[in-house]
Amino acid sequence: MPIEPWFPLAIYYADLENAAEQKDSLVSNVLKLEKESYKKRIDSDIAWTGDFHGAGHIHQDPNFAWIVKQLETHTLRFLEELGIDISKIDLYIQRAWPVVSRADQAIPPHSHHTAHVSAVYYISVPESGTLKSGAFTIYNDAGMNEIIAGLGDEHTNAINRKNPFNYEEGYYAPTEGRLLIFPSKQRHGVEANQTGETRISLSFDIVITSAENGDPGLYEFLSPPPSMWKKFEQN
Repeated sequence: MPIEPWFPLAIYYADLENAAEQKDSLVSNVLKLEKESYKKRIDSDIAWTGDFHGAGHIHQDPNFAWIVKQLETHTLRFLEELGIDISKIDLYIQRAWPVVSRADQAIPPHSHHTAHVSAVYYISVPESGTLKSGAFTIYNDAGMNEIIAGLGDEHTNAINRKNPFNYEEGYYAPTEGRLLIFPSKQRHGVEANQTGETRISLSFDIVITSAENGDPGLYEFLSPPPSMWKKFEQN
């Protein structure tokens, strides 16, 4: 009897044209931002991330205009594939930052609770396409097929065959020139860079609101556009 995999998680990726031509410029600009950033605020075994060090708005920097345009194009394609009528929504890049991962550095599991769509673009990847260079990890927190809580724990050994119905995380090998787009709410992290060389990427958070002239009914589910907001006058 067949088993049907309902409710799959959608992860979009695209290998960008002209990525090789853009690489040197992007690397140079990222390393410049790292050099000029705030004093390192995180442990040495965690990758340097621009959002923690004063470099969290690269989407407003002309040096990153090429990748921002690519992000916009492919995010719209992703949403259209999900069946969303993009004429009824507006999208905003809320923040965007570089990530520099050196030997043995990782990024702990987390979610982006203030955004709707997130993305990562791999500028420079040693041993591109292998998990050794620091796997992007997606965690299966929903546990849709976890019949008994904790049954897959390492202390039980009660699951003896991993398959798409019971795995607890999925791994994406970072691939140079690839853009990866996913729901911000999905918990994710990055495994340690085991290559001994530097991996450089960019991260993006995108917020969706109702369109400027959209259906008022959407306001029940999506924030009205920022042009309709009023900031408090605080003394």
